[in-house]
Order: sequence, then structure tokens, then C-alpha cells
Amino acid sequence: MAGERAEVIGRIDLALADPNDATSIAAAVALGNQAKRTLGLLPSGAYADAAARRGLLLARDAGTVIGYALFAITSSRIRLTHLCVADAYRRRGLARQMVEWISSVHRDRPGILAWCRHDYGLGRMWSNLGFERRGERPARAGEGLKLVAWWRDHGHPALFARSPDSVLVRAAIDLNILRDLADWTRTDSAETRALTSDQLSDRLELVRTPSLDREIDGIEGELRENCVREAARLPACRGDRNRIADIRLELLTAAQANDPSFPREPQDSPDLEHLAEAIGADLNVFITRDVRLARLLAGAAERHGVQILRPAEVVIRLDELVHAEAYRPAALLETAFTRRRIPAGHENEVLGLLEQGGGERRTQLQKRLRDLATRNLAREGIYAPDGQLVAAWAMSRSEHVLDVPLLRVAAGGLADTLARQILFILRQQARADGLTVIRVSDPLPPRTVVLALLNDAFLPAPGGPVALVLDVCGPAAEVEHAAVIAARAAGIPEPVSLSRSRPAAAAAEVERAWWPAKVLDGTLPTYLVPIRPAFSRDLLGVPRGLFLRENGLGLSREHVYYRAPTGLRLAAPARILWYITSGGQPDIDDRRVIACSYLDDVIEGASEELHSRFRHLGVWSLDQVQRSARGGAVQALRFTNTELLPTPISLRRVRQIATTLRQPLVLRAPSLLSPDLFAALYREGRQRA
Repeated sequence: MAGERAEVIGRIDLALADPNDATSIAAAVALGNQAKRTLGLLPSGAYADAAARRGLLLARDAGTVIGYALFAITSSRIRLTHLCVADAYRRRGLARQMVEWISSVHRDRPGILAWCRHDYGLGRMWSNLGFERRGERPARAGEGLKLVAWWRDHGHPALFARSPDSVLVRAAIDLNILRDLADWTRTDSAETRALTSDQLSDRLELVRTPSLDREIDGIEGELRENCVREAARLPACRGDRNRIADIRLELLTAAQANDPSFPREPQDSPDLEHLAEAIGADLNVFITRDVRLARLLAGAAERHGVQILRPAEVVIRLDELVHAEAYRPAALLETAFTRRRIPAGHENEVLGLLEQGGGERRTQLQKRLRDLATRNLAREGIYAPDGQLVAAWAMSRSEHVLDVPLLRVAAGGLADTLARQILFILRQQARADGLTVIRVSDPLPPRTVVLALLNDAFLPAPGGPVALVLDVCGPAAEVEHAAVIAARAAGIPEPVSLSRSRPAAAAAEVERAWWPAKVLDGTLPTYLVPIRPAFSRDLLGVPRGLFLRENGLGLSREHVYYRAPTGLRLAAPARILWYITSGGQPDIDDRRVIACSYLDDVIEGASEELHSRFRHLGVWSLDQVQRSARGGAVQALRFTNTELLPTPISLRRVRQIATTLRQPLVLRAPSLLSPDLFAALYREGRQRA
């Protein structure tokens, strides 16, 4: 891109690091290590990964690296992890130049977020760089220390307040990792210490299993005291004992299939127990430096959604893990999970969702349930495969508002996912009922629900947080008019005026906040993407099959689709219209457009690497991904919030519409649609037969 050309400032030039330039990347690592007191330690792989993702900006003087900025691009912000300048070049405006460079190249993102310890005394620096304070939270290192969230706004009118990241990856650790944390002089402990960086504390939470407590109890002397002290800082996680016993047996069988002598090492049995308990507690990360454990049990663990990772891998892939945690699959449609009404007389099931430590007493929730029963409100629930109620909500309807006086989810690893999925279900329900506002009037929702509301663009309002649901597909002025009317009905301030020239990222934010709104005269592109029926069935649920869908997919709000990195270069954010290709039966023509999704990211890389990273969100085997590769590389499309069209559009009708609009139509490969053609196809698909 033009904005990524080197920018000459006197003798100093700024440019993104070349992923193949190991010397320059190593120079940035060395600079970062020199400033580790205020930056914290990051593994060198994090720098190389940032360079590969175009997130390592280098400042050079006559070819020598004298500063760098390490950052990551998300759909809602730029996250600035490191901003580092060599001692001899400080107070020359270099930090400002790097921040300005990032802002100018990524002006389409709402802004830049950075976390910094208050006791470093850098508040004036951040303010001078154009950042403003947006909140704070406790730091990990030291009692009473605070981390401050600094935000540099890019001036896009905001539909809702920007909030720091609120999703935590909860990861179990083994005894060796705990010993690293308790004794920083141990060999290789530097890799583990990176897990405690304040830069990660809003996204990563280390937890301890009961097995870890038992292992600590078997240690003697000073090491035991240090491990006990360190473990006391970690929250405990527990799961159902019967389920853990079944998981343990499954893991043992898998390990012995790879190594019949397992368990042969003294640590084998405790590690097996650790991993079983992490799976049983619904975590999705287990951290260890034990290469053998990962080799023997990675496949079995991943079948349960748990990744066995080294500390450095966790740090490098944390943004991806956070995203996976937020949209962790909890399948519903055509899977072993079910959604159904909660019958009268089953209040005790809902009482089981009472959040411990949340400030609500059991008698309060009982009274609320009785009140809902007297109002004869429908209560719905999500039930796990074992029949246990894991989420519940109640709804009532008025002229414009879908009111939700009860919204609870069970504590545990699926809580974040369930909360987000329920909010999407509520949006779909409001749309189906012709309502423009969702209000969550539950007075004491659990913390996971509160965080989900923030992430799903709910705004504070009298009576509880609200979100707008605008079933409008039209120009910005039409969408804005609908938003003003809905805001008045909700009792919230009227939204800012929309602009046709909003960058694609800002336009995507508008459509997510007011889903299912579609702004047709904006800058958000739409691609028509072909997909084979076998993959469409597992990813999208269409066409329906004879067997249940795999539990890790279902109605997950996020999926990944692999394709060869050829032809049109897709760019995110964007919309996708999914087109099912022929099923291979000459007498049946099932080709049709079936769904609309949001494209969040397009990642290219080695087939093995991308399959490992996204296998929990896709349906292809490694062999299938490899067959799609060109020169060993493959492209992964990461998409969310898939909306199935009530009336799939046949190939014949798609061609008729394109011909009427005099628009070209490409079906064999992904193609860019004009706004007019997208609007016509989307409206056609939204019509009910």
C-alpha cells in the first residue's frame, strides 16, 4: 500500500520490518530487552510473528535500527504492545513519528490502545503523543500498582464507547511452569516470565488445577514455599469429577496408542491428570514446556478444544487465542446441544446458574423467577449434551422493544461464548418480531454477560443496556433515519450522523452494532464466495444432512474456510455472500446463494500452520488443506455472524438479477459484487416464500 512506503525524516526512515530480515528483527529484540524494565520481556518469536503480520515498524538511522513499534490490528482497534526508542535517540520526536505513521497507515481503524503502568510516570508522554486516559486496572507486579489504558482516537464518530479488551484466555499450567514463576533463576524461565507481562494481563489469566495443588504438596523446603506463594495468586479451576475420569481414560488410551510404554516417566501420570482437569474445567489452553506430552496428547486434547502450548507460543498467538475464546464454539443447531423452553416447575435448574460471588442471593433470584412466572413470560434455555441447563433467558415484547428480564449463563469455560451466542439469538428474535430495540433489564447479570453486552455494542440506558436492531438494507441516510427512530424508542441519545465515506472498518462497526443493518453506499465491500456442499453443511448448516453436526461448530459465531491463495485478493473487513456449488449429481442442480457473513480476517500462510491454528473453527482435514495449497501456502477466511437467508436464491435467479442490473457475474471463484447487485441478492434472499 502507498501508506507503507518508507518515510524519510532527516536521516531516519520508518518502514515495516521485512519478515525475512532476521538481522533487523534481532536488532529490535535487543532494543526491547534493553528496555525490559518498562516493556517487559517478549519472546523473540513474538517479534518475528509481528513482522509476518505487518505489525513491526522499524526506525533506522543509516541502516541501524534505533527504535521500533510492535502492534497488532484487530477489527475494533490497533493494539500497541511496545513503543521503544534507543537511549541516544530519545527526546527527538521519534516516538511521535512512529505513532503518527501507524495512525496514518491504519486511519480506517477507530484508534490505538496501549496499556502502561502508572508508576512508570509516562502519563505526560502518552498525552503528548495524542492519547487520553480510558480507565485502569490492577497490575500483576506488586500490591497497589495500576495499569492505565491509553487511547488515541482516529476521529471516527463512535456508535458506542471504546472499551479496553475484556475477554480473558484462561490457561492451566503444569508444575514446571509454576516453578519457573516461583524461581526466575531457572534455565529457560525467561520464556515463562513473559506470561506475567502487564501487557498480557487483560487478556491472559493463568489458573491452577487440583492436580497442581497436589503436586505442590509433595515438594519440600524453600521451593515448596515459593510455589505455594506463587500458586496462591492463581485462581483455581474445577470440573465434574465423573467427566474428568472419562477424559483421563480417553487421554491415556490416546497416549498409549502413540507410545505403548506410557506412562513411563515419573511426571507422565501427573501431567495426564493436569490435562484431564483442564479439559474438564472447559479451558482451551494448557501451558507446558514438555515436548513429549505435546507430541503424545496434542491430537486428543484438540478434540476437546484444548491446545497444548509452550509459553512462547501462548504469547505469540494470544490475540488469536482471545478471539477463539470470545467465539468459542458451543454448538446448538443440529448438534448434541439443544435450545428449548424451560418448563414450569424447573426453577431449581435456573437457580443452579446463580453466580457465586456476584452479589446476588439465592432468595433474590427465586423471587425474580416467581415474578417472571406470574407474568407468564416464556423462558428459554440451552442444554448441554448431558442434559444440564447451561444458559437461560426470558423475554417479553412491547411496541418496539424486546425486553430480557433474565439472562444467565453457567460459570465455566463456555460462559463467554454462550453469552455472546445468546445475544446474537436475541438479535435474530427481535428482527423476526419486527422490534428495533433489545433491552436487558436483568438487574444482576453475571460478569460474563456484562462483558458480552459491551462487546456487542449495547449502550447504557434507563432500565438496562440496550442495542438497536435495524432491519434496513439501504443508503446511509435511510439507515441513519431508522437508527434515530429506534434510539428515541429506546430512550438513548440519537446516534451520530453516518457518512458515506466511512472507512471499511468503521462501516463494518456500524453494521455489527446495528445488525442486521446493511449500509449500501459505504465503503464495505461484498464478495461472492463459492463453497462445496459438504463444507457448507458443516460450516453453515446448509444443506441439512442425516447426521448431527460436529459439536465444535454448530452455531458458533466464528468459523474458518480455507481456499487456495489465487485469483482475486480478498481483504477484510467485508461481507460474504455464500454460493453453494454443484453437489456433483448431474440430475440435481442445488447451486444457490444461501447465507451472508462478515469477513473478519484473511490470513495466508503454510497449510500446516494455519490448519493447526484454526482447526477448531474449520471442517477441513490437514490433507484437504494441503491439497488446496499453492506452493505450500493456503488462505484462511475467518468469518462471523452468519445469517442464513430465509429464501435461498437459485443459480437461475442469481443470473437473472445480474443480467437485469447489467452486472458481471463470476461463480467459479470469489468475486467482488457491486453494491447494487449485493443489495438485490440480499433483499431477494430475505423475502420469505
